[in-house]
Amino acid sequence: MLNAARPLALSLVAAILVTTPAGAQQVAPTAAAAESAGTLPVWERTLYKTLTYQAVANLSDLALYNVLLGGTAVAGGGFFIANAASAAALYYGYEYTWQTLGPPPEETTHGTIAEKTIYYRLLNSSRNFTLGYTFSGSVAVAASFVAANFLTDTVIFVGNEYAWDVFRPRAAAQ
Repeated sequence: MLNAARPLALSLVAAILVTTPAGAQQVAPTAAAAESAGTLPVWERTLYKTLTYQAVANLSDLALYNVLLGGTAVAGGGFFIANAASAAALYYGYEYTWQTLGPPPEETTHGTIAEKTIYYRLLNSSRNFTLGYTFSGSVAVAASFVAANFLTDTVIFVGNEYAWDVFRPRAAAQ
């Protein structure tokens, strides 16, 4: 099964590389300029958001993996490593691109969070299907993993967005 899954794993890696931010070579605001404006530099805010989201989402994914794919969290045949690495790369690339090209954090609305969530869930669902199929060999099991993950990770994603909106550094009052 794993030899047949190699093309799928390579497809996953290619998909993640494609989703990395095109603007990564752009010059971000200097740390001093961001600090004086009361915000974090884009790369740093993205890193912290990735860490907070992935800490919770990976725990959820491991629980789903154990229940739906019949694996064990530690000895999951590489699931933990493949999931954590691909999820972090996808989230960081997506978040960096959104923060660089999307509306600034101070213009966040319920609508922009919904839009951001929908686009991310579409990308992440394809990643999850690939992982589910690679580690189970079953389209039905992979689809159930995607469905369950879609529900749990949407709640986690939206919660992370609102938490960062509420607790984000703000410019000092003039």
